[in-house]
Amino acid sequence: MAIRRLTNSLLVLTLLFLCSCGKDDATTPGETYLEGTNWVPGRVKQLEEHIYLDEKYKVVYVVNYPAPDVGHSASEGHRAWFFNFDTHKVVDSTAAVDGVSTWHIMFNSIYNSQINADAATAEGRNGLGKIRVVKTAFDELSAAPADSMIRNSVPISFDINDIVDSWGYYQFNNHSLVPYKNRSLIFLLKDNRYVKVELVNLYKDNPATAPDYGDPNTKNLAPYFNFRYYVQATPGNLNVKTK
Repeated sequence: MAIRRLTNSLLVLTLLFLCSCGKDDATTPGETYLEGTNWVPGRVKQLEEHIYLDEKYKVVYVVNYPAPDVGHSASEGHRAWFFNFDTHKVVDSTAAVDGVSTWHIMFNSIYNSQINADAATAEGRNGLGKIRVVKTAFDELSAAPADSMIRNSVPISFDINDIVDSWGYYQFNNHSLVPYKNRSLIFLLKDNRYVKVELVNLYKDNPATAPDYGDPNTKNLAPYFNFRYYVQATPGNLNVKTK
């Protein structure tokens, strides 16, 4: 009888332990996101409208920043959009073109899908200010490639199997932009600093699939800039680790 009581007691304790573990697992908080987003960590601090900073990893998030012509007809074209990595601010197009203000990344062409680096020197000659595509996810890419960089811009691919590396591709059948998975961009700035960038989406709120081109509201969903970046402050240092 004593053995039976001991066995029953051990069984009860085991069940209580399993139940408590299950309860703890169920209440363990997972990754949380910034309200209204599905890709920005909840721990970020807002710097200004559309701009957030993850102080833990020194990553800047640009979220749903409207392109200059959102809401206008496609016939008006997609005007160039300039941005400075250091100030986290958009640069006026006139000041950027005239060389009055420094910019590091520029989006233009269809849906602002082409990404450009500031490659021209003050004398108007080609210099530093290069860009390349790396087939590695943003947080998994810890170092910029050491070999020389030659590209000044990265246009959108026009086929999923396009030989030209890009951040994504354009589908003609429904006129949509599709980001590739596990792609990063490396910038080499004119002052020899490296910057790691991920263009997450050009659609508002980063939808899993592009909105239907036939939907009259589509023009109000693109282009909106959604990207994140990390600046290596030391010139020549290849380390771009963010995790």
